Amino acid sequence: MIAILGAIWVMFGEDPARDQGARGEATFEGLADRINDAAGIAVGQGDTTTHLNKVGGEWRVIERDGYKADRAVVNDFLRGLALSERREPKTSNEQRFDKLGLGDDALAIKVLDSDDNALLSFQMGTRKDSPNGRSLTYIFQKKDTRSWLVSGLANTSADPAWWLDAEVLDVAENRFSRISYGDIRLERPLGDSKYVIADLVEGEIAQADWQLRDPARVLSNLNFDDVRKMGNPLTDPVGALSAETYDGLAVRLTLFEISGAVWAQVSADYDADHADEGESGTLPAAPADGAAEAAAIIERTRGWLFKLSDYDAKVLLRKRADFLAGKPTEE
Repeated sequence: MIAILGAIWVMFGEDPARDQGARGEATFEGLADRINDAAGIAVGQGDTTTHLNKVGGEWRVIERDGYKADRAVVNDFLRGLALSERREPKTSNEQRFDKLGLGDDALAIKVLDSDDNALLSFQMGTRKDSPNGRSLTYIFQKKDTRSWLVSGLANTSADPAWWLDAEVLDVAENRFSRISYGDIRLERPLGDSKYVIADLVEGEIAQADWQLRDPARVLSNLNFDDVRKMGNPLTDPVGALSAETYDGLAVRLTLFEISGAVWAQVSADYDADHADEGESGTLPAAPADGAAEAAAIIERTRGWLFKLSDYDAKVLLRKRADFLAGKPTEE
């Protein structure tokens, strides 16, 4: 028997004590039946590792002080693991793993249950998306004899920011009535699609309509690139703005420059009296409970700073001159 096993190893380079697997089999045997037991995820690459824990039904990113993870991203990741199938066996020579992205740059992935028992552990290499919307990825599990090309795995990253639920605001653009920062106030009368600059000085000419709408577009679906706990003392603000809707919601942003990036502190409140004013109107996009909307924004943003994209920061830091196509002529 020893001679036979030795001959197999010499001929095929396979360790008969390990699982060779077969095309069409589940990549992670038995995982589909236990995927709902997942309570921890670790994704490492080089010196960076992201840990996610399931707390009270919500996934949290540990390296971001427990900020909420994007539920859809986590669900896609776990679903892909459960449904993945082996498509094509690849090299068993670990010296050639670099060509498959399974060398030093590979993602080291672990999924744990609530008792910290490993549901699976593997290396994830190069991933390719195909025109039919299906992905193929190179992976290696230590229990296998070789690497494999497998289907179904979702895109993944060891960067903690990649896992975050990046939504800050979700307010329909047509709800905004007034946006103010510094000495500039943009107003939009109810029923009008265009903003105007309040108190234009003689000789000043406003920029094109689409440029006046930029702040509303940015604020209506404000997302962030990263998040951090607010600490004291904060640096002096580099900007501030407020936005009001016809139906009583008010959102305020205070902007700080930290380590070469712009970070926003966000707050909100709701004015029922303003919502009841005749001129405020009621919009189809307005929530049934404006106070609850404001409370949800406060709950999501209190105590946090949000790193803005370069484009969003540029728009929200505009000065009066940035909204003008012409300026008064100096005598």
